[in-house]
Amino acid sequence: MRLWTLHPKYLDAKGLVALWREALLAQAVLRGETRGYRHHPQLIRFYEQSNPLGSIACYLGIVIT
Repeated sequence: MRLWTLHPKYLDAKGLVALWREALLAQAVLRGETRGYRHHPQLIRFYEQSNPLGSIACYLGIVIT
C-alpha cells in the first residue's frame, strides 16, 4: 500500500492510478469492509486522526483535484 506524503502533482499517470486504487483500499479498511491490511503502517496516520474516514476522504479529494 502506497499512500504518498508528497503532493499528487508530482506523480505520473501510473503513480496517480496506483495511489487512487490504494487509497480506496485504505478507505475500505477504515470502514471495516475488509480484513486485510488492518495493521498496515501506512494507515497509522489515518487511525490517529479523530475522524479517520473523514481524513481518508479529504486525502482522496486532494488526489482528484
